[in-house]
Amino acid sequence: MKTITVAAVVAMLCSDIFGIAYAAEPNVFVEFLWKPRTPGALARQQTLGFVMDGGIRHQVCLAAMNTAAENKSLRIDVRDADDKMVSSNTYDYFKGPKRCYDAHLGRNGMPGKWKFEIFLNGEPSATKTIQVAKTLAEAPFYQPSGIPYVLGRPNYDASIPPKEWSGRLVWVMTVNENGEVTNVEVEAAEGIGERIKGRAIAAGNMSLFPPDPSRVGDPLKYRRELKFAPD
Repeated sequence: MKTITVAAVVAMLCSDIFGIAYAAEPNVFVEFLWKPRTPGALARQQTLGFVMDGGIRHQVCLAAMNTAAENKSLRIDVRDADDKMVSSNTYDYFKGPKRCYDAHLGRNGMPGKWKFEIFLNGEPSATKTIQVAKTLAEAPFYQPSGIPYVLGRPNYDASIPPKEWSGRLVWVMTVNENGEVTNVEVEAAEGIGERIKGRAIAAGNMSLFPPDPSRVGDPLKYRRELKFAPD
């Protein structure tokens, strides 16, 4: 039985295991979602890639961590693998708390690594890249492997005081040959991890893996670990 382990050290659920590029000021958190999260959901679908065929409503989510409270204009520029501008959208109101926007990809850009450039009040504030393919079948992140292309992540529970976000959580997903998660088990929960076990199970169940015929009779075991430390 194949087992893959991913460990992520996070502070207040604001780190992204897929990597983030920040400008020095302001500090802007950038996250890509496979599709919009349901209001009140326990987890969300972070993604390694997007597809251009229009079948999925992908999103980019932003949070300005260390900015003044005044309203800010926001611009999101999207550039394809040839560095050509695919879309540029301006929003008049962005105060700082996390907010998600549709990823305007179009259908004619060059597949490969795309760049999302974030501007606040006209100033470059963050840049993050993501793999974009024409269709899911053509996506390099959809080829048979033990790596999920969509990895569910527990949502932050605002009812728990920030100073109490300390601990560890490990859960294991069982994945069949079709890429479906058939079971999620919490392997370890310490501190805050004990209080958000349900969110880990929800995150595991919404993860998506590429299909792999070699898993017939030998399902993949994918282990995810998060460590939490108060800011």
